[in-house]
Amino acid sequence: MLEVTAWALPGRSGMLRPDRMSQEHLQTDRPPSSAVARPVEDSAEVRRIAEVIGRGGHFALDLEFVSQSRYVPELCLVQVAWGERDDPEVAALDALAVDLAPVYELVEDTAVEVVLHSAQGDLALLGHRFGVTARRVFDTQIAAGFLGLGDQLGYAALVQAMTGIELDKGHQFTDWCRRPLSDEQLRYALDDVRYLPAIARDLGARLAAIGRLEWVEAESAAIAAAAVERTPPEEMFRRLGGWHRLPDRSRAALRALAAWREREALLRNKPPRWLLKDDALVEIARRLPASLAELRRIPQVPDAAARRHGRDLLAAAAEGAAAAPPEAGRRPSRLPSRMRSWGSDLLAVIHERCRGADIAPRFVASRADADALVEWWADGGAVGAPEPNLPLLAGWRRELAGVAALTWLAERSASAPAERAPARPAPADPGRD
Repeated sequence: MLEVTAWALPGRSGMLRPDRMSQEHLQTDRPPSSAVARPVEDSAEVRRIAEVIGRGGHFALDLEFVSQSRYVPELCLVQVAWGERDDPEVAALDALAVDLAPVYELVEDTAVEVVLHSAQGDLALLGHRFGVTARRVFDTQIAAGFLGLGDQLGYAALVQAMTGIELDKGHQFTDWCRRPLSDEQLRYALDDVRYLPAIARDLGARLAAIGRLEWVEAESAAIAAAAVERTPPEEMFRRLGGWHRLPDRSRAALRALAAWREREALLRNKPPRWLLKDDALVEIARRLPASLAELRRIPQVPDAAARRHGRDLLAAAAEGAAAAPPEAGRRPSRLPSRMRSWGSDLLAVIHERCRGADIAPRFVASRADADALVEWWADGGAVGAPEPNLPLLAGWRRELAGVAALTWLAERSASAPAERAPARPAPADPGRD
């Protein structure tokens, strides 16, 4: 559980205003240029820092990496902050010069809380490149979204709102792989963790005061788990437009072609489209060429790709076409004409509940969730079919907006008696008076 303090400021609707942290909570300002330490390149120092962090039980983490021309970004610098939340120790660890395994182990330690801002990208990099899965995360961007401070609020904006400090944004597009790093670059990088410990503590206090700290911890854990998931190569074909409309043999061929491209992209660490674009894969699967000459006659296949990968593409397509095809998938539901606008209408109802609670709607439900709920209602939900397995209908989301969504469906059906399906009683809404 995040360490929290007891202070809180009342705001509208019982929420807490996004006032800046008081100076008694945060006195730290940027150090002068001469005080910027050089990146840590010594294994013994990395181990020492990791040991101190482990004893303290919490630290802030941020990564600097280069993603241009790479499928999985290259990690260049790891910044950490630990110790006193109002005046933490900070360090930049050179990921190009030293093994940072002791720090990665902390990320997987359930006894150590790791604080990040907008954690998904950083955690995905650690997971995909180093096999690291975070076990106890507090994401300050998520926390801000649960307090009405803004949806997907940027780190600099959060720091300014909470501390009054305006961060330098001049090095957002730095080539972090280039050495040596300047004092200005290092200051920028260290500022990305310098204020996180105190901000996390104070956001936690606000969340605890309104009973939402566990919500944020659960959502942070879900983001951490999702970040390390990677679509298996054999399932990448489902991301290609029009795959479900192909004949059986072509669908099977496309599955093999997309899997080949994914493995090659990971091996070379190059974006898949650099090897061959989506439309080229789909067209190869459609035509199933039997020779290099036939492959070269496909307009979507560049000559260079045919020369470099032609034989591999032919082999993958032939092997795939001989296998059992994947199912074409569930066809889109055909809603009655009167219900075709219900998805957007229902989403508006959900968003209104979110606005009333000062919580970012994206944490509660998506348009796809609203559409799925309408389809279920049309397919039998109105007469008591089992509820779909949607996050909107479970836990705090159900209390916040799920019951209201079900009630709206029942009331909307009842308002059109000539066309409605038999309606069941609307569920009680614990959020209504």
